[in-house]
Amino acid sequence: RFGQFGRHEDLEGAISLQREALELQPAAHPDRSSSLTNIALALWTRFKKYGRREDLEEGISLHREALELRPAPHPDRSSSLDNLGIELWTRFQQYVALSTRSEQSGRQEDLEEAISLHREALELRPGPHPLRPISLSNIADALRRRFEQFGRREDLKEAISLHREELELRPAPHPDRSSSLDNLGTALLTLFQQYARHEDLEEAISLYREALELRPAPHPSRSSSLSNIAIALRTRFGQRGQHEDLEEAISLHREALQLLPAPHPGRSTSLSNIAIGLWTRFQQYGRREDLEEGISLHREALELRPAPHPLRSSSLRNIAAALWTRFGQSGQHEDLEEVISLNREVLELLPAPHPGRSVSLSNLAVALSTRSEQSGLQEDLEEAVSLHREILELRPAPHPERSSSLTNIALALWTRFKKYGRREDLEEAISLHREALELLPAPHPDRSSSLDNLANALSTRFQQYGRHEDQEAAISLYREALELRPAPHPTRSSSFSNIAIALRTRFGQRGQHEDLEEAISLHREALKLLPAPHPGRSTSLSNIAIGL
Repeated sequence: RFGQFGRHEDLEGAISLQREALELQPAAHPDRSSSLTNIALALWTRFKKYGRREDLEEGISLHREALELRPAPHPDRSSSLDNLGIELWTRFQQYVALSTRSEQSGRQEDLEEAISLHREALELRPGPHPLRPISLSNIADALRRRFEQFGRREDLKEAISLHREELELRPAPHPDRSSSLDNLGTALLTLFQQYARHEDLEEAISLYREALELRPAPHPSRSSSLSNIAIALRTRFGQRGQHEDLEEAISLHREALQLLPAPHPGRSTSLSNIAIGLWTRFQQYGRREDLEEGISLHREALELRPAPHPLRSSSLRNIAAALWTRFGQSGQHEDLEEVISLNREVLELLPAPHPGRSVSLSNLAVALSTRSEQSGLQEDLEEAVSLHREILELRPAPHPERSSSLTNIALALWTRFKKYGRREDLEEAISLHREALELLPAPHPDRSSSLDNLANALSTRFQQYGRHEDQEAAISLYREALELRPAPHPTRSSSFSNIAIALRTRFGQRGQHEDLEEAISLHREALKLLPAPHPGRSTSLSNIAIGL
């Protein structure tokens, strides 16, 4: 009943009854291992809802005791191996950030032990064992988590292979086929996010849709399927800019939320998903009501995640991101101050070496750079550069986010150059942008942005020192970025404007009439992509007027 309605008293009652049953089963009782497992699973459920560390720790201890009572060839040994493995990798995820080096090492050992336990369980479940698909899924999930931590591509490849075998063992109408479809779809979506192979994204969407068909209302996992499809569609929108993908994603997220009334433990995630979709739509079409609703939904999600909820830091980041966007539109100083405050709170929840720390360091650094530009505080800018350098150290090659860190340092140095005119800052920024670009070969989805960044820095150097080769290189880079943003790419209008501004600058230097004509034409193309009330339309109109 708790699984259906999320009533706290039902869960507490279940835990209490299980503890009472255990007291009636002393050591050597044949059912003691089952009672230990039942309490551990109930505590696991409570941990997932409330994030109480003591529940996870006790669950691990109980699962270890149950495993000792089930030596091979006990028929339930494989289940105990899986249960312990799942909780160990969860502890790794939640508590990798600890104060001492030995504790940090111990948490990494949790993940390695989890993988080892799941592999042992698989060996105890040869085909056609009915639980073999579960073992395959558990190993694959742990490998995917290890990939997320360390970026080892072979882990993700093996995870996908295992999920494919799992799916083959669950042909329709197997009741768990929908879960296997989800698992494979999620692994493929992760692969796409790292290596940008469009066929991986398309297969993921197809698998998610098949899973949804197998979960008609009132299936308890229908909301999960709706969310999975929506997230994948939103990802595809980011690549192709097809309006219908974004609209369907928002609609699916809203449908999922309707299936998760308070106090359902998944409601906060569903609220966040809608908010992210609305934020994306705001960025595309500039509807202020989307941004305001998104902020409101993120705040509601945060209220459902009091400390020490494991996703509280995520909600704080989401609110900060939405407020940052609003600050960019309205320039309200209080939004910027709250962004800085929220990111500092996130960092308190994610001490080094937590894998999510680098993102929050980056967000704080960007906000501090902006405040420095607004207020002229040199200490903000210096802290921002220092934070970006700290992030880069957390992302050694071949970390998938290293290019992002290189870019952020470069942008902060570029800002410092514009403020203080230190040529060495500009030169280092250009060097870092070049290194970032090398890490983003086509068709990486971030290559076009990297091209723009390098072009902007080269344009700045041209404006300062008059090196014509910098101007030519910038125009070439802007043109390459445009080629990577075919209609209806959401930033195609920016590419038109970038090329046009660079051509207008070259016209001012050389007086070639064709540069001015092309610049005006490109500004007109940009304007077509910015219908009212898009916030960038006024700038586009001004650009045309200047050219005329």
